Amino acid sequence: MSSKSWPPRLMFHNYSLDKRAIRMSQVSGTLEWAQRLGVSRSIALTGTGIDVTDLQDADARISYRQRIRQMENIIEHVPPGAWLMSRSEVSISDFGLLGYAMMSSATLDKAIQIAVKYHKMAGAMFELGFLRDGDDAVLRLDHMLAGGMVGQMVIDELFSGITPLIRLLTGNETFEPRELRFSFAKPSYHSLYARAFDCPIRFDEKYTEYRFDAALLAEPLAEADANTARICEESCRKLLNQMEIEQDIVSRICHLLLSTPGEFPRLDAIAEKLSIGTRTLRRRLKALGTSYQKILDDVKKELAIEYLQTTNLSVQEISDLLGYSEVTNFRRAFVKWVDVSPYQYRKRFEDASLRH
Repeated sequence: MSSKSWPPRLMFHNYSLDKRAIRMSQVSGTLEWAQRLGVSRSIALTGTGIDVTDLQDADARISYRQRIRQMENIIEHVPPGAWLMSRSEVSISDFGLLGYAMMSSATLDKAIQIAVKYHKMAGAMFELGFLRDGDDAVLRLDHMLAGGMVGQMVIDELFSGITPLIRLLTGNETFEPRELRFSFAKPSYHSLYARAFDCPIRFDEKYTEYRFDAALLAEPLAEADANTARICEESCRKLLNQMEIEQDIVSRICHLLLSTPGEFPRLDAIAEKLSIGTRTLRRRLKALGTSYQKILDDVKKELAIEYLQTTNLSVQEISDLLGYSEVTNFRRAFVKWVDVSPYQYRKRFEDASLRH
């Protein structure tokens, strides 16, 4: 069994990918700038399981997996780094309840603290930290959920949105960051950063950071309202807690499946490990809009993608590892997941890696 890396190094925590944390308004926002770059909605949504009619519900949520697929589709059809020039303004409503909690905060300092505390509500695909380093206020990203070009795109899109957001909150139309630092190597499109940001840019750094003048933190916000801020923050706390409770059972099932890849137990065996009755588990999953079979299929899909991206395993070997009795059944399932065959997917991934 030949391989580049065995066992495969998963670039992100697979058991988190089905968490429905991405607001549909974010998907729509990305589609808008992708269309300006010549990528149609149908192309951007290929294989995501998102229908154009779903976009009408701005508060609906999709999974990280669907969001990553959307970004992969866009990356495949635009010049490297084109997304850097795509976002020049933002709206508080883009961030939902979290946006209003930030806007009603007393100061920029408090607004950023709220953003950091509840950033997972906005479907963040990273951990966000906030610190001071001398005269710099620092927003630091860590533990990216996605790697490679998707990870870079997530960071670029975020940093492109922070500047107009701070301008919106403070009313300071001339605000610019002091410095941007990126933990990834200088990309082929590095010259675009100078056009997108009016500040020094550094690559190959220990951390990915957005740095700005710490003196701005004390500035009062124009829409500050103590009562609204209190109500919004309490609502944020309750909503985030509910999201975590709902997704815990799915995460635990995925974790059990991933702990023994190649061995996929029946629902009753999983229920026993979770100390839950089989019927109760089935009912709880149905209430979340999913099922054990769907979770199992999603885990197999993610493993298949990782094997194709990170190893030299043949399609037959991958099929065997995923428990398929016939390789034709695996091929059929893979096409259903991502709209292309395993061979085509691997070739596209390798071609994209060379291109970027």
